[in-house]
Amino acid sequence: MYAGYAGLILCRTALTVASPSMIDDPALGLTEAGFGDLLAYGAGGALAGKLVTGAAADVIGGRRLFLLALAGMAAVTVGFGASAAHGMFMLMNFAMQATKAGGWPAMAKLIGSWFEPGRHGRIWGIVSTSSRLSSFASHMFLGGLLIWLPWRWLFYVAGTITAVLVTGLYFSLKENPVSVGLSPAETPAESESETDSDPDAEPVGGSGEKRQHWETTMAGTAWFFVKNPSVWLICAAIMALTVQMEFQNFIPLYLKRSFDVQGGMAGMAAGAFPAGSLISLLVGGVVYDKMPHHKRPLALGLLLLVGVGAVLVLRALPSQGTASSLDLYIAIAAIFVFGFAISPAYYIPMGVFSIEFGRSRSGVLIGIIDAFGYGSFIVVAPLAGRLVQRIKNTGGSWEPLLTQLAVVSLASAALMTAFMLVHQKWLDKADR
Repeated sequence: MYAGYAGLILCRTALTVASPSMIDDPALGLTEAGFGDLLAYGAGGALAGKLVTGAAADVIGGRRLFLLALAGMAAVTVGFGASAAHGMFMLMNFAMQATKAGGWPAMAKLIGSWFEPGRHGRIWGIVSTSSRLSSFASHMFLGGLLIWLPWRWLFYVAGTITAVLVTGLYFSLKENPVSVGLSPAETPAESESETDSDPDAEPVGGSGEKRQHWETTMAGTAWFFVKNPSVWLICAAIMALTVQMEFQNFIPLYLKRSFDVQGGMAGMAAGAFPAGSLISLLVGGVVYDKMPHHKRPLALGLLLLVGVGAVLVLRALPSQGTASSLDLYIAIAAIFVFGFAISPAYYIPMGVFSIEFGRSRSGVLIGIIDAFGYGSFIVVAPLAGRLVQRIKNTGGSWEPLLTQLAVVSLASAALMTAFMLVHQKWLDKADR
């Protein structure tokens, strides 16, 4: 899983690193506003993919879906690099993000099959570092390539590496412990609620876990999720957090326009964001598991407020023409802190909650949550792109965009804290 998800992120990062060079390529005629639209099409693909792959993970299993997502991502990434027309860029990015969407639901199924609940937080934390480590390494690797090669080669190289990974994972990735002769992992305890459980239901898989009444049909599953406030709160929190996370797509442009950082160097400097994410996730999963339930809301809330502070630091920095090299270093440090602060809240609670609460329907639940997140970015990406283009045309600073990002960051802190408080009550009830 670690290697495979790294391949998905490598392909995804190619567009971020290549974006300044694509906009500067006169043959493409791509503007900042067009880049925002391109990101919106990608978010649309991710949304569609989450809705489909979440259910697919529950039907075909995590292994098959993971391999299909990797193979599709490799092929479409190469296709993106070979495209020239704007319409093809939109179509290819839609397809890229739709295929990548299968990674997270597939891993939710695999983690639920392989590991007992007491380790889900640290496992999600470890696997999430694959995203961040790959993103950081990809920024460095692809940014370095961009210094020497045309931007199209970034997509060709990323797609080829991912195709090689698919071949290896076909033989090494297994669906569950039973497939290699081991005993199944201990599954989440059943709820004590008489209204939600069915003692006469059939076991799920071979683990001995009995399927509750709401898990037996998709309609029952949907209604069970709809009527639960925890689901609505995590969806709202992920909507705000996704906007924060997807800001990384604009970081190379921000560094280029604000500090005159050129070409591949902007992509390499943008690696500060995933570097901060990586460090926080290395310890975040273990801390999440070991921390008492009642302390998690405060811990994540305070960490997200640190992210708000990082955005305010970026907002206070001078614009191009007056910025110094020290200002650039401060900006890179603030980007690092921003990635550090928001990543645990984005990756861990959603994954753990989907497995614990979603049970055999964890793939559907995590797909729904992610779909809400990308739905918000569909709206935000074109607006952000047009705002960035206006900033370029007028020679202004990024202050308006960063102000809006600070507001979204504050909202995510409030929403995630509220979700954690409500979910804590559910955990306390389950423990009893």
